[in-house]
Amino acid sequence: MELTDKNYENIIKNNEVPVFIDFYSPACGPCQMLTKLIDEKLEKYGEENGVKVVKCDVSSNPRLASAFKVRSVPFTIVVLKDEKLKYPEIGLKHETYYFELIDKLAGKGSFFSRLFT
Repeated sequence: MELTDKNYENIIKNNEVPVFIDFYSPACGPCQMLTKLIDEKLEKYGEENGVKVVKCDVSSNPRLASAFKVRSVPFTIVVLKDEKLKYPEIGLKHETYYFELIDKLAGKGSFFSRLFT
């Protein structure tokens, strides 16, 4: 799902679950890798585990980029139900980081530890 200046209120302020946001630029190679991961796996995994996963194009949504103080992309952050910001990260991480973060937000054990138990 795409987060924009226009739908921010509905997605963030009126949400009852944590929201994982990926701020990206279409011209950024690492951003495209993370965007692909979100589209192919993370969005569905988050939905199944009570975490909304969204992405925001910083060039099309400068107000949001400014509000979240995005200085470099990819930049990811989580907005909790009470609108507190947690887990800010700059740069592309290994995909296991993102799955484990969703697990943490959902109150579960590690994604990979659950595979082997």
